[in-house]
Amino acid sequence: MRADTVHGAGASYASSPELERFRARLDPQFLAEAGWDEDRQTLVIKPGHALLAWTPCVNPQCEAGATLLSGLCHSCQKNWNRSKLSMEDFLVSQAAEKKQPRQRCAVPGCARMWASSVAKLCDPHRSRFRKLGLPQEEFFAHPLVKPMPPLGSCGVVACLRERELTTSPYCQAHMTKWKRLVRDGEPEAADEARWVRTEAPAPSYPGEVPLLGLTPLVVAQVLFAVQERIGHEIKVPPHILRSAVNWIRRQELTSLMSLPEDIGPDRKNTAALNTRLLRDHVVHALLDPEVERRKPDRWDARAWGHRGVLDFTCISQGWLREAVMMWTVDELPRHHGKSATRFLQAHINSAGRLSTSLRAHREDRGDVAAAVARADIENFLGRLTFQVSRQDDDMTENLRWNTCRMLRKVLNGTRALGATRPGGPMAGVSEDFALRAVDIPKEDKRKKPRDLPPGVMRQVCGYLDTLEKMSSREVRVAIDLMIDTGRRPDEICTLEWDCLVTDSTGKFELIWTNIKCKRLGLRLPIVQATADLIRAQQQRVRERFPDTPTGKLALLPAPIRNPRGTKSIAMGTVGDRHVDWVAAMSPLLLEDGKTEFDRSKVVMYAYRHSYAQRHADAGVPIDQLRKLMDHDLLESTRRYYRITEERTRKAVDAVARFHFDRHGNRIWREAKQLLDSEHVRQNLEAVAVPFGRCSEPSNVQAGGGDCPIRFRCAGCDHFSTDVSYLPELETYLSSLLQTRERIAAMTTADEWAKAEAMPSHEEIRRVRRLVANVKDTLAELAPDEQDQVQEAMVTIRKSRAVMLGMPSVRQPLPDVRPERP
Repeated sequence: MRADTVHGAGASYASSPELERFRARLDPQFLAEAGWDEDRQTLVIKPGHALLAWTPCVNPQCEAGATLLSGLCHSCQKNWNRSKLSMEDFLVSQAAEKKQPRQRCAVPGCARMWASSVAKLCDPHRSRFRKLGLPQEEFFAHPLVKPMPPLGSCGVVACLRERELTTSPYCQAHMTKWKRLVRDGEPEAADEARWVRTEAPAPSYPGEVPLLGLTPLVVAQVLFAVQERIGHEIKVPPHILRSAVNWIRRQELTSLMSLPEDIGPDRKNTAALNTRLLRDHVVHALLDPEVERRKPDRWDARAWGHRGVLDFTCISQGWLREAVMMWTVDELPRHHGKSATRFLQAHINSAGRLSTSLRAHREDRGDVAAAVARADIENFLGRLTFQVSRQDDDMTENLRWNTCRMLRKVLNGTRALGATRPGGPMAGVSEDFALRAVDIPKEDKRKKPRDLPPGVMRQVCGYLDTLEKMSSREVRVAIDLMIDTGRRPDEICTLEWDCLVTDSTGKFELIWTNIKCKRLGLRLPIVQATADLIRAQQQRVRERFPDTPTGKLALLPAPIRNPRGTKSIAMGTVGDRHVDWVAAMSPLLLEDGKTEFDRSKVVMYAYRHSYAQRHADAGVPIDQLRKLMDHDLLESTRRYYRITEERTRKAVDAVARFHFDRHGNRIWREAKQLLDSEHVRQNLEAVAVPFGRCSEPSNVQAGGGDCPIRFRCAGCDHFSTDVSYLPELETYLSSLLQTRERIAAMTTADEWAKAEAMPSHEEIRRVRRLVANVKDTLAELAPDEQDQVQEAMVTIRKSRAVMLGMPSVRQPLPDVRPERP
């Protein structure tokens, strides 16, 4: 090891605990794979490494690395372009010949490098060869020709080349460069000692990355950072690493931790930015929760195993900030997942809104903890209400509700942790400085539907082929699975390769993980088309990554930084491609074919709501839908049925003008919209019967089971029907006619039995007239009104089993994927 070449600043790090900490964390296997040469302080990376990647030039006579898509280096690319030959002809032509690298002098035992590739002799031997004028064999045997001792290494600290002239302390490349700097009066020429310490090494083997000239601590930090990046399957090409090391050497950093946050003019320098990436791994390795806890404004959440930063600068009062910090430290171990930092930051921001209110309403700006009281809470609540009314600061009703709820949790939590006790940050704070349950605004339970109408879903699915062309197959499959399964976007993106199984009956099931609630190994029944989609994706991934065990593969592998296929595609990547895809769609139209649907509502999470709403509308029991959606709270599932009720009520209002009595006469002719009391009265004063409703009191009280002429409702004045029963009435009329013909054709039955079983002509006539009147009434409507009534009929029929309690066959799910079998 050239210890004498490391500049003096590194002496203090020779045996520091920090240096030993990084050296202890270096993996010998990684160092061997990276070609670490401890004596030369150099990484000698061989071509073909999956992540420390560099590829040799395809020209067999060239030792450089390929830098272009053609597989050639820049020099060979220029020669190829100049030759105007095909690639095959160029590689075997003289145009592909490269200047041979310098080697040892041809004189046996000479330790110096040749000065000419023609004579292959060092400079002293070449001069003597010219003077003697002998053939080369006789020259080698001449008694005056003796091997020359080596001149030593180049004077530039990081250079691995040897000196070639006794008149210069540098190798040929650095000697030429130094002369040019002196001649041109460059600023570097003013301090030769610093130039020797900081100058980059001369180009050599493409896979070499000399770390000479760096302090031992920086060397260990760089090796550790590269090891971490490789562990995260991030490619670190040698030329990128070499440029970062050269930049570190020029800055004369004694530790990567001394790299300033603001790199000034170098903020657009890729070498400086790559150095910051290396520094991030060093910072992560040195993180300590206790050290972060003592920082006054910003914490690196990686110290607690999370990502991102927790920012407390929005809280200006010292006592409130310290109390919120106390609560945050207590909460950090309780949360997991990618959104933990964002969740806690939202709570911190709620306290920040309280801090802003204290600064605005108090003369002491809220800096005196013992002076705050209930009036400050009331001012805060009033401020939020005012912001909602003015739509100030993007405050919404939902944000107001969340802010109050989270702040109440924070203030109660700080008290439970003892923040108000003597010596605590909130010591002396009044007991009534808190949010009560009555202070929390009531949440609006009337959630607006966030599902996509079936007609819109069909149009969206029709653009899926375009999505694949705009992005990738993985993004297309991810959106496909969100539509088919109703899982959350992050749950789809993180599916494992072996997520498809079959149950005991041979039906397909999807193995998925509820990331939000941290439940593993859940099973979801899926249809054949979805299973085929997953199988095709499995085969594609298997062919792409044949050497990776299937147990480690992701179903939707990330497109970059994923050489083994073990990393899943990022939800943000899918989200960005989805936004671009939706923006490129033609206008989406509703069922009427005229009204344009708001495309901003076509978000990935809308597919989950659409999945749940389709099942709720089809009459799936709420307990079964709760299992399908894996909801913790039944209230979360119930909202889909509330939307179903609202849609059904609108549909009932739409057909209110088309009610008929048993004679086929219209009733409620003037009704435009039913009042809530009328909806209730229908349910209390009537009961569902086949093909309509019955209002006979004793039958209503018995729930429809106390009628002596049951199934002969067309002959009773208490019977009424509406257009939504038209398909059942038509089916019943067809059944009566078929039964009459079958009975009339029977020859084995007695006449009295046939007469008793024969449907009456009056019943057939009554039902036929009822069907005809309903059809005639619908035919009188304009085409647009007919479409509206038909849509309302479909809605009422789908929800009839849920809303009316009638036994019926479950309605099929809307066909939003007509292209799928």
